[in-house]
Amino acid sequence: MKNKNYINKIVLLVVAFIVTPIVLYNLGNFPKRGYLMETLSLITILGFTLLLSQFFLTRINRDLVKSIRMVNVLKIHKFIGYLFISILLLHPFFIIVPKLFDNGVTPTDAFLKLVTTYSSLGIILGLTAYSCMLIILVTSFFRFKLYLKYRTWRNLHGYLTLLFVITATWHVVNMGRHSNTSFAIYYVLMVLSGIYYLLKTYLFKTSKK
Repeated sequence: MKNKNYINKIVLLVVAFIVTPIVLYNLGNFPKRGYLMETLSLITILGFTLLLSQFFLTRINRDLVKSIRMVNVLKIHKFIGYLFISILLLHPFFIIVPKLFDNGVTPTDAFLKLVTTYSSLGIILGLTAYSCMLIILVTSFFRFKLYLKYRTWRNLHGYLTLLFVITATWHVVNMGRHSNTSFAIYYVLMVLSGIYYLLKTYLFKTSKK
């Protein structure tokens, strides 16, 4: 029964954060581009949704923790975090590299425009989210060399994650090529659900003391 419960929890997460975005992507009737561009877009979408799933791969998912133990939940959390943050850090290059294959803007011009355009709210949000993501990766990887107390590091990790998901989601909805109404509603619901359970867990824990 215990094994069945944890399998159900994992399947639910897979459906919510992998299957659903793929279905929305295929039903979105977005203008099709080359195979390379569509593959990079789908990788980016899944990278982002799997980072959103990180909310539910922590101690706030008490049923999953009870089924497979916290140490295993953390292993999944770290694997997804390191892998997909690394992939999303390449996101700007997913935009720039394809310029090598067309006759439009050169990759260099595209990169300079990307990092120097501050008149666009979407780009500022994207740069903010990108910075947060980079700091989260570095502070997680070098956690034991920072000489921070666990609670201090965890709070830093949590606040940076909240800032990341809010700015990244706003950036995606504002500028994303595949952000139609369905995707926007899906992203907002996932973020609000994660924040709700996060606040509920820690506020409830605080109120018990």
